[in-house]
Amino acid sequence: MIPRLSLAFVLSFCSVATLSAQQLGNVQTYPSVADTFGLPWPAWMFGHWVWEDESTQESAIAMVDDYLAHDMPVSAIIIDSPWETGYNTFEWDTALFPDPQGMIDYFHSKDVRVFMWMTGVINTNVQPLYDEAAANGYFMESIFPWEQGQPGIINWWKGEGSLIDYWNPEAVAWWKSLMDRTLDMGIDGWKVDGTDYNALLDQVLYSPGNGGIVSRNEYSEAYYRLFHDYTRERLGNDRVITARPIDNYGLGDLGGDVALFAPRDINFCGWVGDQDATFEGMVWAMNSMYHSDQAGFLAFGSDIGGYREDSNFPLARSKELFIRWAQFGTFSGVMENGGGGEHRPWIFDQETEDIYRQLVHYRYQMLPYLMQHSETYYNESRSLMDFFNKTDYSYLLGPDLFVAPFLVEGTSITVNFPEGSNWVYLYDNAQVFTGGTQATLTVPYTEYPVFIRQGTYPLAVADRSIPAAMVHIYPNPSEGRFTLTVDRGFSSATLTVLNTLGQTVITQSLTSFGSAAMDLGHLPKGIYTIRVSDRDDRSVVKRVVLR
Repeated sequence: MIPRLSLAFVLSFCSVATLSAQQLGNVQTYPSVADTFGLPWPAWMFGHWVWEDESTQESAIAMVDDYLAHDMPVSAIIIDSPWETGYNTFEWDTALFPDPQGMIDYFHSKDVRVFMWMTGVINTNVQPLYDEAAANGYFMESIFPWEQGQPGIINWWKGEGSLIDYWNPEAVAWWKSLMDRTLDMGIDGWKVDGTDYNALLDQVLYSPGNGGIVSRNEYSEAYYRLFHDYTRERLGNDRVITARPIDNYGLGDLGGDVALFAPRDINFCGWVGDQDATFEGMVWAMNSMYHSDQAGFLAFGSDIGGYREDSNFPLARSKELFIRWAQFGTFSGVMENGGGGEHRPWIFDQETEDIYRQLVHYRYQMLPYLMQHSETYYNESRSLMDFFNKTDYSYLLGPDLFVAPFLVEGTSITVNFPEGSNWVYLYDNAQVFTGGTQATLTVPYTEYPVFIRQGTYPLAVADRSIPAAMVHIYPNPSEGRFTLTVDRGFSSATLTVLNTLGQTVITQSLTSFGSAAMDLGHLPKGIYTIRVSDRDDRSVVKRVVLR
């Protein structure tokens, strides 16, 4: 079992969520403030991730800078394939990434973590590395006796190669020495892709190190566990892998061991991938996520907008699909946006940019809520996304957010509200729906069917009695100096600045309204929450990025 969350964390969450004094009293059964969080995953994994299918150092930096310039905070970037000199050398292709250490350091200076894409294959044309491993017996072999005594060959989407034998201690030590080439740069995790399934597809399941045949699931577990365990051994427990949980690739309504990739206990933030850029593709992602929920994976997401490209659209996907998938991705366990074609929201049009910006802000307002409940869900082998069925794929995100995703293009949707509570519409808290009832709603593309359990505060702006538009921050991101504008309507306002752990770093009274020059340049670079509240404890929350 993981130690329970500390009172300090709960109170920091409450300070952002505007809980009542009575509710604060209810959480004081938590351990003392001297306790640590004790969670085996970092808060940043619940933030906003971005990536490109094929990138360069120049394009990766430009992409992150552009998101930040559009007031869309980023917690992580995935450097996807190709980035190496070959599959898989762990050596950077300097034609694409001339200064990888400088790039990683630059992202870290922006409080952006770095995932590296990787598989467990060495291709036959990667010389002399492949021959070295083959000569030393480091590869898995065919299950057929007449083919043994030589490396088993798999055919995967990047060519032909062989799989590392994780039951051979010398092979593991050698593989770790290759991993060190990248780990020495201080990366934050791996995107570990699914070549392990090729061990079954190509019948390469004989392990010379084990002296016998292993199952495909045994091979998968050894593969992912090595990446997770050794990375944490080298760099600390704030490192994670992202890998497929249950992923059927849209080949059928499949779950369980047949579609299982990484082990549940180490895949804290997985993804289901490679869907078409269509509404049908999005529904297939939901199907894999449904089965991942059934298997008890903590958190997972999907490639917003779809991984594959749709040639019917100039940007490789329709605006309508991108918006609906972005909305679904925001209210998933993991929010990650990337794949083939165009995924940058501002390239579509101004409306898409504005919708996406609001979604990213919602995401960070949910972060304390997701962290707070993740411990209990993990210990109980439950997913933060709790699906009700495979018909409408409605689900709870944590205990207090109900989501009814769109499965087709359009604005009309029939919603079946869970029993036991009333449900408040996120985008208009005057709309309250009775649990156990059904309603057909018209939901424009600027909104999404997300409902809050009445009386709870899973988002920092759940109390929307004061519009967020009454507080303005510009520029954002900034070097620490910006202008804060508070519209009239507040009385005796208090300004509170909190860091990503929910700890208060600045509190001051606002005695007048209008524009005020703010200087947070003395604080470390990163993402901060600014809360402006009045004497009635109504509040508005904004996110600021110091870079």
